[in-house]
This record gives sequence, structure tokens and C-alpha cells, in this order.
Amino acid sequence: MRLVLRFVVMAAVLAVPTHASADEAASSPRYVFPFSKIPVTYPRDHVDYPAADVEGCYARVLAPTAGTVTQTHTRDKWVKEVDAPGTRGGKTVTIEGDDNVRYFFSHLGRVKVRVGQRVAPGDWIGVMGSSGNARVTRCHTHFGISRICPLAEAYLLQGEIWPQRYLDAWREGKQLSPKREVAKNANSDPQGCIRSRADTRAASPRSVSG
Repeated sequence: MRLVLRFVVMAAVLAVPTHASADEAASSPRYVFPFSKIPVTYPRDHVDYPAADVEGCYARVLAPTAGTVTQTHTRDKWVKEVDAPGTRGGKTVTIEGDDNVRYFFSHLGRVKVRVGQRVAPGDWIGVMGSSGNARVTRCHTHFGISRICPLAEAYLLQGEIWPQRYLDAWREGKQLSPKREVAKNANSDPQGCIRSRADTRAASPRSVSG
């Protein structure tokens, strides 16, 4: 009887770390490559600020991780003759990830989600297109990664860190998170959100969602 009891106790003790590891894994963000159906490419650089212009017309655009849709533009209001900075992105989707990182997609041909909607990694959120000023450039999706700002702003939203290394990793199935880099960048530039909001109000000529 003592041997049986000792075995039960030892089994229970050994089981604790296993359950803890499973819980930790469940709470960790999961990432997927956010484009499918059509092969896509993206350059290693971008004009003026960190972002990626992903090319592969009509590719499905997917949620890169779990989060909440916080903003969409479902109508393309860009007018070439006016070229208002706030409309250059055309149809857009913004997701605030559970990892405390913001993901922005613009120049979409179609938006398939609504504000307030929860998304899981790999959920279909839109289709690559040529809305906004992409009508006079080329069909592509602008992808930006940034911190989450408390108030609406546009310029930081477009992209704050280079996303290419994360796209590379996710394409290979690697779980590389931008959370640490985004947090480090925010700590080194605490006024970023305020400056971006001021630039937005001033209608800076800097290209939005190029």
C-alpha cells in the first residue's frame, strides 16, 4: 500500500511541470504568415520609414496573430487630384494584437472584417488590391508594425519597425514575436504617439500608407 501511495504522489509531482508548460504555451502568442493563395514578394526596404510593400495581386490577407480589429476603412476615398494624405491608404485594416503590437494593412481591394471583431492567427481579413494611391502605382499591400497609441494618429500607424525579418520567420513557421522590439522602440521614443498625432493634425505632406 505504501509503495502504491508513494507512486501516486511521485506521479502527481511530476505532472505539475507538464501542466504548467502547457498553460504557458497556450498563453504565448502564435504567429502566421499573413498572406496566402497567391505567392507574394516584398523588398527589404521602404521609402521614408520602416514598412513592407508586399506584392502578389489578389492574395488573401490574414491576421498575423490573435487580436481585435480596431479600425477599418471600407471605402476608397482617395482622389488623385487632391491626394489627401489620410486617404492614400485606401481600404485598410488595423489589428491590435494580444501581444500588445499593432498591425496595419492598407491598399486592400476588399475588407472582410469589422471594427470590434476578434481574429485568430490566419483568419481571412481582406484581399490585396490597389485602393488609394496604389491605383497609380501597383497592386500591393502595405504592411506596418507599430506600438499601440492611445489616440488616433496616422504616421506611426504606417510602420515603426522593419517587418521583413518577422515576415521571413513567419513564412518559415518560426514563432518570432515583434513585441520586444516594439516595446524597446517605444521606451527609447516615449513621445512617438504624441508626435505622430501632431503630424496627422498638421496634415504633413509625408506619404501615408505608401
